[in-house]
Amino acid sequence: MSLATRLAWLPVLLVLAASAAWAQDACLTGNSLLGDQRALVALDQAIETACPCASFTGGSGANRSAYRDCARSAVLAAAVLGSLRPECERTATRRYKMTTCGTKRIACGRFQEDAPGDTHTCRAKVLTQCRDRSRYEENACTQQTQCSDVVDWTASTCVDPRVKGPFEAGVQTITFTKMSAVDPTQERDLATVIWYPTTKGAGPINGTYGAVVDAPLDNSGGPYPLVLFSHGSCGYPYQSTFLHPMLASYGFIIVAPPHPGNTIFELPACGTPANQAASFVERPQDMVFVLDQMLAANADSGSPFFGSIDADKIAMTGHSFGGLTTYLVQAIEPRVKVAIPMAPATGATSALTVPSLTMLGQIDAVVNVPGIRNAYTRSSPPKHLVEIANTGHYAFSNGCFPSADCNPPVTMTQAEAHNAVLRWQLAFLEVYLVGDPSYAPFLAAPPPPGFVLQSEK
Repeated sequence: MSLATRLAWLPVLLVLAASAAWAQDACLTGNSLLGDQRALVALDQAIETACPCASFTGGSGANRSAYRDCARSAVLAAAVLGSLRPECERTATRRYKMTTCGTKRIACGRFQEDAPGDTHTCRAKVLTQCRDRSRYEENACTQQTQCSDVVDWTASTCVDPRVKGPFEAGVQTITFTKMSAVDPTQERDLATVIWYPTTKGAGPINGTYGAVVDAPLDNSGGPYPLVLFSHGSCGYPYQSTFLHPMLASYGFIIVAPPHPGNTIFELPACGTPANQAASFVERPQDMVFVLDQMLAANADSGSPFFGSIDADKIAMTGHSFGGLTTYLVQAIEPRVKVAIPMAPATGATSALTVPSLTMLGQIDAVVNVPGIRNAYTRSSPPKHLVEIANTGHYAFSNGCFPSADCNPPVTMTQAEAHNAVLRWQLAFLEVYLVGDPSYAPFLAAPPPPGFVLQSEK
């Protein structure tokens, strides 16, 4: 292997070297967690640049041993340059050794429920040897080459929630008009954004919505579960396009109305106490009304959503004030089968009585984090609480408002935070709304570094 090839990763590592003043924590722990995560990701990228996995086909000079020699050089250089802490050298070595590069093997993810040690593991195996046993299940992850990805991002299931599903996402905006719950003489126009599955490869993707505008619905996998979403205070329906088009690609219909009087288009009045109080009353009724309209469209042969919705599989989700709306809607709407409050505002009695996934960023300075934990405690099982380290209130939306909550590189970038959110949402909906147990490993402890998971089943 040429010297030029061995040194190809140096520019990437040099960029990191200047910021590698971390505490002497164990790798991926304490104050060093976020820096270690970034260092390992950058090292993986540097290794792939210098030692492309696809070029190690197993032949002479391109076998597993050659790949490991190449990767080892990158790890040693990272350690010398200081972009990889000494405490993480063993972790980095284990990551490049547990790959399929230079072999004819596949990454075999193993899940063993209630195991005394690691629940999720992975080994490079011959395809025929990757199969379920009496005490555990194994999955042949033919799309992944790195066991670290199989464990951290697929929970040994081989499904990576950061990667689109079998569909493309389509999007339409339909305006539903209702009377105000506060002033019945006033109309409320709800310009509702709806994401849904469309044919794979459809395009172009609209940047505002992250989906193909007015694409025909692909009903080949229907009828589909319906996910209701309520935006945050002074927010807007398409505030979380990192999430909703992705869910649509896996076969969900996501319905997000605005809450007039409490949207970003009404700044600054949207945040006044009077508008907040009015929105507290209006929001739950907005969501129930839009659900009624979508189910009516499902029964209307002239609607583009005719026959596309599974009326027995309805989820309620929301962010911030929309998280509080999630508690309120679930309390009055029996058609809601599961709930996902994200960084929710909470009241003294907020609780959920359906299967739930509550999510928060541990450095959230906008809502009351102890209040969220108390609401989780009051909720009925099955329930899961996921806390994400080094991120705050805006992990669940597109926008990053400069603050202690969102201050990269001290905190997660939006891309990093969004990936963390994606890891849990799809799995929860698949298990508890769709009824697919193959996603259950995502919700089994222990979680990857950077997450705290509580569960009660």
